[in-house]
Amino acid sequence: MAEDKYVKKYFENLPYGEKAKSSEIHGKRNQLVINDFIANLTKQYDALLAVNEKGKAKQISGAIRNISKQLDSLKNLKVDFATFYGGGVGGKNLFSNYTDLTWDRIFWTEGGFIEFGPGFELLLTCLMPSNQPLTKRVMDVTENWVIKGDEEMRYMQLHQQLVKEGQTAAKHPSFDIDWTVDNMLINNDAWKIFVSDKIGGIYFLHEYLQSVQEDFRAGNIPDELLHPDSFHPEKDVRLHQFYADRLRAAFDPNYKNIRDGSTANSTIKGRTTMSQEEIQEADELMSRIQPK
Repeated sequence: MAEDKYVKKYFENLPYGEKAKSSEIHGKRNQLVINDFIANLTKQYDALLAVNEKGKAKQISGAIRNISKQLDSLKNLKVDFATFYGGGVGGKNLFSNYTDLTWDRIFWTEGGFIEFGPGFELLLTCLMPSNQPLTKRVMDVTENWVIKGDEEMRYMQLHQQLVKEGQTAAKHPSFDIDWTVDNMLINNDAWKIFVSDKIGGIYFLHEYLQSVQEDFRAGNIPDELLHPDSFHPEKDVRLHQFYADRLRAAFDPNYKNIRDGSTANSTIKGRTTMSQEEIQEADELMSRIQPK
């Protein structure tokens, strides 16, 4: 992706030094806007002191300090973005595919505009690919950031555990799969990562689209049911069922065939046949998380 290469190249060759001021790291254009604004406030401050308007001068002084704090916060966010975008382990991008980084790619590479709104609040505007401006406040920047953590590792550890357990004579997994998956998905909104990113070499959305391909082509699936947000675990069980089924299949590779009505025995060494009672039990567990 050309945008991706451009962003990484930008951060590899920063046009400013490590000791640059918070007002200097968003491009010359924004630096001039900020400096001119602060200079005008400073003139107002001096003029008010000259006529002994100490109360009003104090308000101007407070505004200057507030702007400085906002700029420092914005500088820290730029450092965070650079770290998550390519400064993680092995230089990996730690942002989940769930996160729309269109605005970020533009703004953090000096393509945005900084202005001042009511209450001297910084307004950060980018012209989006649609030619429509998108403005954010400093507090809005990270609102939709989703950063990948150890979600995949924890899930695959459970997967590997069940593979090993399935090779014994155990009839049941050593933990409640539905309960475990349910808690894993809702933990810090991890479901967004499980929807959008590769987990154990598999993309959920790709697999889901494959499974509903005929209905999709026939137009039987509305667009809103394909949006990542439609898989929120409090509203929908498709995501839960997919990852729970993967774990059950790790325990017994024939689980899906049995679930779909096949009575064939499992061929995995030491695994006993999954009974209809077990299948019913799994279905009952799934019913517990049906949306209200």
